[in-house]
Amino acid sequence: MGMPELTSRRLRRLAAAIAACAALTLGLAAASTASSEVDVAIVSRAYQPQALTIEAGQTVTWTNRGFTPHTVTALGGEFDSGRLNVGESFKVTFSTPGTFAYKCEIHPSMRGTVTVLAPGAASSPGLLGPAQSVQVRLVKARGAHGQLTLVHVQAAHPAARVVLELRSPKASSWRIVARAHLNALGKATLSIGASVRGRLRVVVEGTGGLPLLISKTLTPSH
Repeated sequence: MGMPELTSRRLRRLAAAIAACAALTLGLAAASTASSEVDVAIVSRAYQPQALTIEAGQTVTWTNRGFTPHTVTALGGEFDSGRLNVGESFKVTFSTPGTFAYKCEIHPSMRGTVTVLAPGAASSPGLLGPAQSVQVRLVKARGAHGQLTLVHVQAAHPAARVVLELRSPKASSWRIVARAHLNALGKATLSIGASVRGRLRVVVEGTGGLPLLISKTLTPSH
């Protein structure tokens, strides 16, 4: 009796281990499938999120959760949902890197962008820098009206708005002195007069669920 009971116990343990492995595999597959799809809600007269960053191969699904019909129409003609009634959805799989701006044909003030990166680009330090940091480099240059300080910015937030802030020696707060947008590679260049005194920092807005980034404080050389 001892041997059959032992064998039965081992078989039950083996079956439980196989079931656990199967569940883990299914869970990983589900997670992989979920990560390849990104949702955008159309609420009232806005796309949420308005600016989205994904990797090539991912699918974006827009769902009308408002109270009136809308469209998702690319400004460059790459895609067009046609009329989306309440509760209806529209999907696009993006295979080509780039930034795709779109709007609602019914409500032209509704605008959005999808920035598509090459696979792995968002986590590639050589292309965009660390995903949770902003890199800033100051360079002296000569402009049409005298010397300039060029502020080169690099961050993993393509198409995000960038502001350059200055804190003068006697000031107690930061003020915005220049604005720009990161390009599809997460880069931008801002400029200020070389004679400006004080400390500088760069603030990159978060898009598509990404966090706000603030650079370390820099002091231009004179």
